[in-house]
Amino acid sequence: MNVNRKHIIILLILIGAVILICAASAKDVSAAKTSKVTVKIHNFKPGVLWAPKAKILKNGDAIAGYVEYNGNMQFGKGTGVTAWYVGNGNNGDIEPHHIKLVKVKFFFKNKKGHVKTKTVKGNSAHISTKLIKGYNPYKATVWYTSI
Repeated sequence: MNVNRKHIIILLILIGAVILICAASAKDVSAAKTSKVTVKIHNFKPGVLWAPKAKILKNGDAIAGYVEYNGNMQFGKGTGVTAWYVGNGNNGDIEPHHIKLVKVKFFFKNKKGHVKTKTVKGNSAHISTKLIKGYNPYKATVWYTSI
């Protein structure tokens, strides 16, 4: 088999170009779609609408933070963030249409004003965590991606 220098150089250039193109496209996909928003944590009573206290995104999806001290049929004891589709107010849906939650940083404060944080990763429309004894959740920073 007769392989000359010219063929080897061309082959190496093609391999390098393919590697560069793959690396650039992978970086664009992962970095371009993650956004973050901060929401307040609310102790919603049964029958109260969540949408007026939620962060409503431009695409019609909404994100709200909640705390549940006793547990109920919908959520267990703890704090969490949930997303759903509000639309224009008349055509809502239980699942978000455009986003999924990937990480939430919960902020807890005690009576003396000391703050603790807890970060939880996920990949859905709902992320929650347990409460910290002696501390109350008051806000959450939410990272989400477009789907």
